[in-house]
Amino acid sequence: MIGLIMRHSIPMILFKWQRVVMGIFLTIFVVGLCYLTFAERKYESAAELIVKFGNRPMPDFDRSPTTELTPADRHEIVLSHAAILSSPDLAQATIKAVGVDKMYPRIVDDPPSRWSVMDEAVRRFKDDLWVGVGAQDNVITVSFLNPDKALAQKVVENLINQYVGQQTTVYHDPHSDFLKNEVTQAAARLNTAQISLNEFKTQWQISDFDQEIDDLLQQRGDVDSSLQTAQAALNQAQHRQVDLEKLMRDVPRTMPESAGGEKYRSMDDAQSRLADLRNKKSQMLATYSANSPALIQLNAGIVAAEADLRERQNDLGNRSAANPNSVYQTLQTDYLRTVADAESNAQPVEVLTKQLAGIDKRLDDLRKARGDFDNRVREHDLAEDLYKSLSTQYEDARVKDGINQSRISSVAVISQPTLPYRTARPRYLITFVAVVLGGALLAVWGALICEAMDDRFTTAEQLALFLDLPVFTSIDERRPVFPSLPASQGA
Repeated sequence: MIGLIMRHSIPMILFKWQRVVMGIFLTIFVVGLCYLTFAERKYESAAELIVKFGNRPMPDFDRSPTTELTPADRHEIVLSHAAILSSPDLAQATIKAVGVDKMYPRIVDDPPSRWSVMDEAVRRFKDDLWVGVGAQDNVITVSFLNPDKALAQKVVENLINQYVGQQTTVYHDPHSDFLKNEVTQAAARLNTAQISLNEFKTQWQISDFDQEIDDLLQQRGDVDSSLQTAQAALNQAQHRQVDLEKLMRDVPRTMPESAGGEKYRSMDDAQSRLADLRNKKSQMLATYSANSPALIQLNAGIVAAEADLRERQNDLGNRSAANPNSVYQTLQTDYLRTVADAESNAQPVEVLTKQLAGIDKRLDDLRKARGDFDNRVREHDLAEDLYKSLSTQYEDARVKDGINQSRISSVAVISQPTLPYRTARPRYLITFVAVVLGGALLAVWGALICEAMDDRFTTAEQLALFLDLPVFTSIDERRPVFPSLPASQGA
């Protein structure tokens, strides 16, 4: 029959089922009128809040770069504020602040059996509360319904006050007591690490470990350079000493004195006299014979002159000693100077060697103690960083405490709760239109459903559609109408 209904005239169906249509429509209409007549009149108080971004009501201790919020992030933040406004805890706090007996006296007079009065009051509160957020803005609209217009305004005011305190606790809970305890513990840890590090520095007599290592390495380089220079000078002096010893062994210490001077004059005179006599003898041999008295006398004079010369030579040899060799003396002086240089250079080499060994030992000891020093420095740095971080957070918490006590919030009220002058519920015009339209639609649907469930044929078109046969003629059932006769004729 559904296909038949689709091809059938809807006005005819409505006419056919007019009683059903009128019954449904009148029922819904009467119900709507009863609702408008007996429904509780409620007044609506509304307020508007704005969530501020960027201007924080407290100093920013976090030095990390801030990121710009996207519109989606802003909208999520606004939605989180709206969720706080509509939370059960905030509703319960507001009901307690205003008084459950003032807001819902019927619940107090007739408490529910399955849950507490406060639970029922919170449920009713959430039904009467509306929190709206725009799609692209940061404005939150809050409205509340109540039969008492002044009470509705008061409830919205208390709700906003409770919300300011609640959102500061949620977003800016400082935990100052906890942070104060943590700062105290961090300070004690830092003090212990500082004492341990100072004890190490006092034990090793250093102020900066790395600087101490650098200074020792630089000092070792200087000492090693000086040691090499002193060692080279000592080796040079020792080699020179050996060479001078060899030369001194080869050079005689004294030299004979050369003939000359006053002390050799007599010997020279004797030699001259002897030479003259020998010359005269050679001349006389040309004239005189060897046995001539004059030549014999001359030979006797030569013999006497030779004897005198020998006597004088012996006497001069006995009286004079050999002179010191100046070359040997110069070598001896250089040798003594070289020995002194070697001795003077040996002492710096010994001192520098001991100093270099001390530096190496100091470096080795510092390298062995490097792990202990690094651990103490690491512990000190960690304790210091922790103390600085906790101190900064504690100062931030103290500021937030002051902000919370001063009720400073990132949310501002741009529209105070209004005092309504007319009822908001029920909405007469909208409800009346909805009742009329709803009754009409339901009446039409009721007629269509009745027609769909009816197996009888109403028109020839329905029968032809069902039998799929052509219609030649149709006869309408009509009641005969008889004309009225006059009374005289009827008699």
